[in-house]
Amino acid sequence: MSLFLATLLDTFVLVTCAVILYKDARLTSAHPGFMYLIFHMTVFTARMYSVMGGSPTLFTGWPGALPVSEQEIAWAGVLADVALISMTVALVLCSRSDRRRTARSFAAADVTGAVLSEKVILLVSAVAFPIGIVALLAFGAVPHAGKLSIDVGGWNTSSWTMVTQFWPGLVLLALIYFYGFRPILMFPMGIFLALMAIQGYDRFRVVLPVIFLFITWQTRKGFKWPRTWMIVSFACLAMISFPMKQLGTMVQQGEPLSDIVDVASDRFSNVLRGTEDDQKFMDMFATTLWLVDGSGRHFYGTMYWTLLVMPVPRQWWPDKPGLMWYATDLTSPVRPIAGLGMVVNMLGEAYANFGLTGIAAVPFIVGYGLGKFYFVAMRKSYFSVYRFMYVTLACCLILVFRDGLFSAVIFPVVNMMPLVVIAVLSYFSFRRNQTWGYASPSFMPDRERGVAQT
Repeated sequence: MSLFLATLLDTFVLVTCAVILYKDARLTSAHPGFMYLIFHMTVFTARMYSVMGGSPTLFTGWPGALPVSEQEIAWAGVLADVALISMTVALVLCSRSDRRRTARSFAAADVTGAVLSEKVILLVSAVAFPIGIVALLAFGAVPHAGKLSIDVGGWNTSSWTMVTQFWPGLVLLALIYFYGFRPILMFPMGIFLALMAIQGYDRFRVVLPVIFLFITWQTRKGFKWPRTWMIVSFACLAMISFPMKQLGTMVQQGEPLSDIVDVASDRFSNVLRGTEDDQKFMDMFATTLWLVDGSGRHFYGTMYWTLLVMPVPRQWWPDKPGLMWYATDLTSPVRPIAGLGMVVNMLGEAYANFGLTGIAAVPFIVGYGLGKFYFVAMRKSYFSVYRFMYVTLACCLILVFRDGLFSAVIFPVVNMMPLVVIAVLSYFSFRRNQTWGYASPSFMPDRERGVAQT
């Protein structure tokens, strides 16, 4: 199939699935189906139009490398459409199942179950916040603040010192979720996001908190769709995220403002032309298809075993296998995906594991599971552990779809650890004493109702 026909097919599938999800899956902006539509549109649909418009594909101009062809992009688009259809079917079935359950129980909302404990939130905050501040001052970049002199040897470059720098922001997110959008919390949150933006790495430390706040605001207010100011704000954030690493490094080095503006302008122009490397995730998916077919092997889920040893610090186990070990098995001199920070996304993992069967089966299973979690969470109280954990996961879904199912552990569980600890401790505290930790009526949201209701 030509790229032109594949792009037309993709556009038709995207619009059709969006309409079906809106009508039959009770789509909202917090719904996993909406997240997947955004992922598909930005990673696949937009990229196909960019390539048709003349944007160079991955490995173009690389010495000795084989550029991704338009035919490969077209085939990757067809498989992405299959995955979108599978995800749509799963979410529609999940919605219908929830309707039947609700009809049988005659219940519009379920206010039972474990709720967040104020004591747990304050306890975790008291531990995590100072640790995060120390880590940020010792290992991060904080303008006009003296760097703490802390030398922990090989641990200076450990991922654990990176993770803990995110903790102050996560503590603020938990407090905002529980107490609401109070100025005393939003002001330091803004300062923290600005600090994360100039670190020169890991843009998710800015993007994920913003998505978390948007979803929290909507579910707290009971809205199904974002306000106009939210759409404009997130669109601006999305554009700024492309040059954020480079701009952050320039700010740290004290580069003139005019140079920073020039770099940002050039990067924005590249984004509009579709030539940014961060817009080539579809090319990476197409490359994975080519490499898997060339290797003649599939992994059948064995690629995920390294998650079991991920918590072990590399300082204790220097030869610990990396999460992307399978990329080393697949990489080729003409398609060098290993060691370059390339990701294969959820569909690439599915194909590497199970071939064409995985392209249809994995999105269906993931979609049905996420749909179940969504409806259960939205039927619960705003302060329920289920709702809190869903918001924590939902703000990471774009990255889970883009980077692969590994990210379902890496982002919500590891990088957002204090939020998970709050949820787990609140759950067990509630189970032990079901009267401890209920939210005071003064903390109740403006409209305590789930957006899943129809």
